[in-house]
Amino acid sequence: MNDMQSIFDLQIADLQIGDLQAALAVISEKLKSDGDLAMINNRLEKINTALGIKESDKKSKERVISDLVNKIEELKGLLYGGVITSQKELQALDEQKDYTFGELTSREDDLLEVMIEIEKFIDSRDKHRSAADKLIEKKSSELIHLSVKQKELTLALDKQKLEREALARKISGDVIALYEKLKKNKAGHAVSKLEGHLCGVCRVELPVKELLDAKSGIRLVQCNSCRRIIYVS
Repeated sequence: MNDMQSIFDLQIADLQIGDLQAALAVISEKLKSDGDLAMINNRLEKINTALGIKESDKKSKERVISDLVNKIEELKGLLYGGVITSQKELQALDEQKDYTFGELTSREDDLLEVMIEIEKFIDSRDKHRSAADKLIEKKSSELIHLSVKQKELTLALDKQKLEREALARKISGDVIALYEKLKKNKAGHAVSKLEGHLCGVCRVELPVKELLDAKSGIRLVQCNSCRRIIYVS
């Protein structure tokens, strides 16, 4: 029965088509995926936001410090300019100068802490930028490779589909219908190769009559257990 060889070859073609489609699906997913890069860019965005806040804080503190420095210079001018002679006023100005100096020192310490934090953010930002650049470079190389592989697999798939169509035309309609039904219910494995007296898939022994009919090819034989079509090489 010529259908048996063709139906076995059809199953091989279908399995190969399934493998090619699965491989193409993986490549398609990789081509669309940018998870790692998105994660790095998300972190980079947060770092830049935090850095912007810190730099704004730095400018604000620098303005306060500049005002304090100017105030100290003004107090020094009043203290040592000779215009004010009252000891009480001079003492008050000196105390105000000392207080302002203390305030200046405290503000400068705060500014130093902010500057240290800014340096840390800049270092983290630069590392994330470098990681993003390297990932983009790597992804670009991978995209070229994946695109070439995708083209090769697509050509192979198209060729395999044409061969499948040619095989299907050799098989009678009722056998094709049975094959398609079994393929759907048996995870793509509708045909089982006879191994001695056994079904090659479920390993159940065929009755003598079915065994002889399968070997002679006079009719289509199905396994009594799994109902797959029996193919004899």
